[in-house]
Amino acid sequence: MSHQRLSGRRIAIALALVMVVSLLFVSKLVDVQIVRAAELQEQSQEIRTTNEVIWASRGSIVDSFGNDLAVDVDRYDISADPRVAGDFRRGGEIVTLNAAINDIATITGAAAEEMLYAINKDREAHFTYLVKGVSPEQHESLKALGIPWLQMDLIRERTYPFGAVTSNLTGMLGTDEPLAGIELDYNECLAATNGVAVYQRGADGVRLPGTTEMVTQPVHGGEVKLTIDSDLQWYVLQQLAEHGSRLGAAYGSAVVVRAKDGHILAAADWPTFDANDFANSPTQYTGARVFSSPYEPGSIMKAVGIAMLIDGGYTYAEDRIVAPGFFRVDSETYIKNYSVADDRQLTTAGVLHTSSNTGISVLSGRMPKAEATQYFKKFGFGTATAVDFLGESNGLLQPTSNVDVVTRYNQFFGQGISVTAAQMAGAYQILANDGLAMPLRLVEGCTSIDGDFVPAPSTEPVQVISPSAANTTVNIMETIVSQGNLKSILTIPGYRVAAKTGTAEIADSSGYGSERVISLAGMAPAEDPEYVVLVSFYKPQTSRVSTAAAPAFHDMMSHVLKHYRVEPSSEPAPLPALTW
Repeated sequence: MSHQRLSGRRIAIALALVMVVSLLFVSKLVDVQIVRAAELQEQSQEIRTTNEVIWASRGSIVDSFGNDLAVDVDRYDISADPRVAGDFRRGGEIVTLNAAINDIATITGAAAEEMLYAINKDREAHFTYLVKGVSPEQHESLKALGIPWLQMDLIRERTYPFGAVTSNLTGMLGTDEPLAGIELDYNECLAATNGVAVYQRGADGVRLPGTTEMVTQPVHGGEVKLTIDSDLQWYVLQQLAEHGSRLGAAYGSAVVVRAKDGHILAAADWPTFDANDFANSPTQYTGARVFSSPYEPGSIMKAVGIAMLIDGGYTYAEDRIVAPGFFRVDSETYIKNYSVADDRQLTTAGVLHTSSNTGISVLSGRMPKAEATQYFKKFGFGTATAVDFLGESNGLLQPTSNVDVVTRYNQFFGQGISVTAAQMAGAYQILANDGLAMPLRLVEGCTSIDGDFVPAPSTEPVQVISPSAANTTVNIMETIVSQGNLKSILTIPGYRVAAKTGTAEIADSSGYGSERVISLAGMAPAEDPEYVVLVSFYKPQTSRVSTAAAPAFHDMMSHVLKHYRVEPSSEPAPLPALTW
């Protein structure tokens, strides 16, 4: 009996213990599944859920033919979870961590030892980069390796296919924001907004299929279209480099404008920089000097001055004057010519043809200062062009009240006034287009990702001078090509060309020194100009006279006429008398 009572007691105790343990398990189960279910589920989600950036493409910058000048390309950042990175089985065989890293290094060119160190330096870390910015081709090869712990995330990388050819215009994109040029000025059109997705990962760090969920859709940027012809831009830059190097110049700039609509087809600076590697470029080369660097233009301004005087009724092509060897401004100041010290009997056409400082001083004295200032303004001097390029200079045009007795005369031959290459090309566009100023255009507009096109802001055309004054001036400029001492260099067989040279002294703190800016500007075909070309070299050393710019102008204009298949001239030039 006592033995039975003892056994029963043991059974009761065991059952009691089982019940207590069961109650504890049930209590814990209720706590986990009911009381704390939401909290624990959220914690579990946080451990397994990973955010992923869905990259949006920044809009492209394209030339007038749709060629990409700045574009986003697909790249991939390769990473791993050090907690799970290690040996794995592939095709029935064990692949070691070291072997996998060596395979990655072979495909990407990254250093195997650096990637191995990135994994092993902190085995408790959830994430480490192995190599950034691999190409789509490399990405496909990495996928084929079948490494389960390898993570490959799509990113976008900005690239500039034409490199240094158009970087002065496109500007560049920094790590976080645009830094210059069209990239910065048209950022509102180009900017993209990345999306966000979430997905679940298993304990081995591998994405679980079917768990990806889009949180925010990516918004791609719009496209900015320029008026630039990238092929022509390339050629113009090559010519600047070739002729600028020959002259030992510090800088060179060139602009090509279509006369009828003011579209800038090329706007090149030399030396320039490559937006793909702008961090290693000298700061002084990372802008657009065509728009931002004013200079005294010298005698290429005389064509504008003669046009103003003809339009104002103060002279005409065969008007006879005596151009003195020295033009006395006051008792202490006189103006002289570059090489001729004798009095000369010239027509107004002869003044421009011979580039006579004293002759144009005689003529410009007929026009009141205030009227001259208004004409210079109408030609676009003293204000930025309609392009309104980021950082564009206004140049310098003195208000009438500040125009002293010397400036009154010398601004007509390009001193006491400063201009940008773009402004000067715009002035010659007026001469080429029957006196009608078409606002210069560099940007055609922005096309949104939805296909809506918004044209770039512009201004209305303005009749600056009469067609007669413009055409007469162009006819006079033809004599410089057909009868001047540069005939053998500037003549383009089959075409009538009008052009003007210019040499400007560079002023420093002590006045005008020995350094020069040499330029040549002109248009063709002269009977109905279609294209304007301007080229300037800053501080040339091997030759400091404007004639040294003639070969570059000739090569550029010849190429433009051929490139756009312009029909040869069919009419002879009506050449005015130059002397009397």
